[in-house]
Amino acid sequence: MSLSSISTIYRKEMLDMVRDRRTLISMVLVPIAAMPVLFLFMGRMISSAEKRAGEESVTIAVQGSERLPGLLNALAGARFKLVDKADLKAAVEKKEIAAGVEPVLLAGGVKEVRIYTDQTRDASGVAAGKIRVVLDLFKDNLAKQQLIARGVPVEVLSPFTVKRVDLAPAKKMAGMVWGSMLGYVVVLLMFSGGMYPAIDLTAGEKERRTLEVLLSAPAGRDEIILAKILATTSAVAITALLSILSLVVSLRYVDFGKASKMLKPGGLALDPSVLPLVMLALVPTAIMAASIMVAIALFAKSFKEAQSYLTPLIMAVIFPLIAGMLPGIQLTPALALIPLFNVCQLIKEIFQGDFNRLSFAITMASNIVYAGIAFFAAVQVFKSEKVLFRT
Repeated sequence: MSLSSISTIYRKEMLDMVRDRRTLISMVLVPIAAMPVLFLFMGRMISSAEKRAGEESVTIAVQGSERLPGLLNALAGARFKLVDKADLKAAVEKKEIAAGVEPVLLAGGVKEVRIYTDQTRDASGVAAGKIRVVLDLFKDNLAKQQLIARGVPVEVLSPFTVKRVDLAPAKKMAGMVWGSMLGYVVVLLMFSGGMYPAIDLTAGEKERRTLEVLLSAPAGRDEIILAKILATTSAVAITALLSILSLVVSLRYVDFGKASKMLKPGGLALDPSVLPLVMLALVPTAIMAASIMVAIALFAKSFKEAQSYLTPLIMAVIFPLIAGMLPGIQLTPALALIPLFNVCQLIKEIFQGDFNRLSFAITMASNIVYAGIAFFAAVQVFKSEKVLFRT
């Protein structure tokens, strides 16, 4: 096998790739532009929804306040806008108010305060949370007043306090969110970004009648297919790198409202080894993706036919990637054998900073094996005369 021949064919394929507009769009433009546009849209929508919910959540209605003296003052002191409504439930359902409050008397003289909400509305949920806080404070104040009136120390209400301490630092929380998104988005874009180069270097050459010229060159079939897979792998790797950089920049500058503290890189404090580890983890997957797409595209006679063959593959990739985003799943040695899912989960754990070295090694080893199998299959397909000159 001649490295000179492989290098020459590789440069030729890369040059053809750069000249193709569709390839540049899928490999460069989409990874760079998709993330900022997507997250800018999401950020605007989230901020707008939070602002609207905050404004709407202050409008509530109260019925039967005479059953609980002081309730109206407590709610008004919390800056709620109180309106009169004859039917609280209907008013909430018609979105005329965010929530309704109604004290009722139960059997035995027990008082119960009912909060009517519509949990499908953000404003209603926000209002319910604020009302609950006001009612808890109001209840404590009433209890303290009654204790003072009876000469009982108010400390009996709080024999102890409860404080919840979250041991997961902001870095780990941000890493979980970032890693989940990166694993899904980057791997998916790797396949979609490498699809057009794979098609252009195989079915595209058949359609342009340039494959025969390439086969007549002083280079073996192994050298030609190796160069094509390397070129496609380069396109996939470039797509992955651009996707990661675009995602990092997007999350740094886009405002996600209340979720920004968790998503912003300020809480992430990326270690210098994180991105190189992520790229290293993606290398076998890039080779596997390139080999699979080249092998499938070789069966097609035209660019359009190859698209119809590879589109189901892109759709099938989504399922293991979604599984890799699920919370609470740890990358065990057994799960590390599942292709695509393992690299998606591994990226999430790398960003969290607590990946298991054994799982990392098994993931890399298994993906290298899968990449080798896919590469061998692509070579065998390329050597088949029936497939290569299919009419």
